[in-house]
Amino acid sequence: MSQEVTEKIIDSDVDLVSEQTNAIVRYNNGLNTTALRGFKPVEMDVFWAILSKMKRQGTAEVTFDFNLFRYLVKYDRREKDSFYSVLKDLSDKLGNLTYRFEDSDVYEQLWLFQKFRIDKQKETVTIKANEEFEFILNSIGKNFTRFELDNFTKLRSSYTKELYRHLMQYRNKEWRNGYWVVKVEDFRRALSIPSSYRMTNIDKRILEQAKEEFLAPDENGIQVFETFDYEKIYAKKGRRVDRLRFTFSEPESNLPTISMHNWLEED
Repeated sequence: MSQEVTEKIIDSDVDLVSEQTNAIVRYNNGLNTTALRGFKPVEMDVFWAILSKMKRQGTAEVTFDFNLFRYLVKYDRREKDSFYSVLKDLSDKLGNLTYRFEDSDVYEQLWLFQKFRIDKQKETVTIKANEEFEFILNSIGKNFTRFELDNFTKLRSSYTKELYRHLMQYRNKEWRNGYWVVKVEDFRRALSIPSSYRMTNIDKRILEQAKEEFLAPDENGIQVFETFDYEKIYAKKGRRVDRLRFTFSEPESNLPTISMHNWLEED
C-alpha cells in the first residue's frame, strides 16, 4: 500500500451542531478484541470521536481543532489546559494499545496510530493512522460495528461504555434490536474484568449499573435502549454461571437526523 503524505486540516469553523448529531463510529469487528478498560470514560469518548473522524482519511496526517472533539464528547470544563491533559493522557495510553491477531500459526500486534501530535498553543491535534491498521477503519466489508457517538457519550461508567460497543456488534440494523450470548470467561476478557470479581460483583457493579444507564432518559426523554435485559445461563452441572445472554432494542427516536444519502453511505 502506498503511503499518503498529504496533511489534511479539518476546519475549526465546521458546523459543530451538525458534527455532533451526525457523528458515527464504524470499524472492523476485529477492533472489539482490543479492550479499553484502562481508559477513563472521557478518554474512551475522545478515542471513539477520533475514530469517527479518521474514517476515509487513509493514512494521511489529519489535523483537528480541539473544539471539534470538545464538542463531540460534550466536554464542558473551562480550564485552559484541561483538554490538553486529556489528550496527553490518551496519547500515552494509545502508545500501549494494540490490535492483536492470532491463529494457529501467526501472532501479530499492530499499533493504531503512527503519529499523535498535540499542539497546546494552537489547540490542535495531528493524527496519522498506522498504515497496516488503516484497514480496520476503512476496509470493513460486512463485518463491522457501528454506533452513534452521541449515545456512547451519554454513558457514565467505562464498563457500560465497553459493553455498549460490544452489543452494537450484534445489532440488527433493520429492526434496531439484537442479542449477544457470551461465555462468562469471554465476557470478563472483553471488558477487562478483574479476576477478583465474583459473579455477585459483576451483577451489581457492571450489569445492574449498565441496565440503569441504558434505560435512563436524557434531558430530551430519550433512552439509549428502549429495552435492555440480561439472563444468566447456568452450566448443566452445578450452579456455575456459564454464559450471559443480553437482549436490547433501540427507540425509533435514536435515528440520527442526517440526510438519506449520508445515512445509506454510512452503512
